[in-house]
Amino acid sequence: MKVIKKINNNIALCVDDNDRELIAVGTGIGFKPCPYVIEDLNVIQRTFYDVDAMYFNLLNEIDVDVLETAAKIVDIARMKIKSELSPNVVFTLADHIAFAIERVKKNINIQAPLYNDIQYLYETEFALGETAVKLIQKTMNIRLPKGEASNIAMHFVNAETVTSISQQMPNSDEVIEEITELIGEDFQIHINKNSFNYSRFTSHLLYLLKRQEKKDSITSENKKMFEYVKNENPQTYACALHIKKYLQNEMNWSLHEEDLLYLMLHINRLCAREDCHQ
Repeated sequence: MKVIKKINNNIALCVDDNDRELIAVGTGIGFKPCPYVIEDLNVIQRTFYDVDAMYFNLLNEIDVDVLETAAKIVDIARMKIKSELSPNVVFTLADHIAFAIERVKKNINIQAPLYNDIQYLYETEFALGETAVKLIQKTMNIRLPKGEASNIAMHFVNAETVTSISQQMPNSDEVIEEITELIGEDFQIHINKNSFNYSRFTSHLLYLLKRQEKKDSITSENKKMFEYVKNENPQTYACALHIKKYLQNEMNWSLHEEDLLYLMLHINRLCAREDCHQ
């Protein structure tokens, strides 16, 4: 196996003996100057094939323990789910787990509105979500809210079905485009729409839009957090209000405080990444 590009000290882009590109994880494999050949394959802990290039930069943001935990969860899922899963599911799941842990540490608890629906509609995936929450607690000593079982379940549901955003919600492309333009104008930034960061943001935004379409607002156990985030991030709050006004005028939808909190958290996350620049 040849290392052709360092991603970080422990993760690298490689090619195998059949010239197939892959992501390899192993202690110190990114230290040496590239390219070079790995003589002892025992140093490789994990390999991932057919990974979309937009996820490469994400690997610098995710702790290797979170990535390994996500990989273990996906290993279990592949044994339980008959459908083929997207090769990118490990990385989207790891990103979700990292953000869920961040929310727990900040005492932000946003409930999952679809919890009961997912529990009965997707029994296998929901059971995997419950297993994942237990595994995260066991391996990382982090107790996630029970609602995370349904959130993780939806990662597997989405990974099973390859559909575009426009197929999921006919007018979503236009709405998301307009909201993206509003954010870019309010923050005076350029948003790279080819990045994983933007792809992640649109998936969270789509979730919010779908909830609005079904007239089911997000609920939160900690409404005081809304006031805290609003006061700490006045520019983000102003942007969220612009989006609220747009959705009221164009879609006749009304965002409540919990919806705005969800939106502000993900606007902050979008604008904090390096692929959004002045």
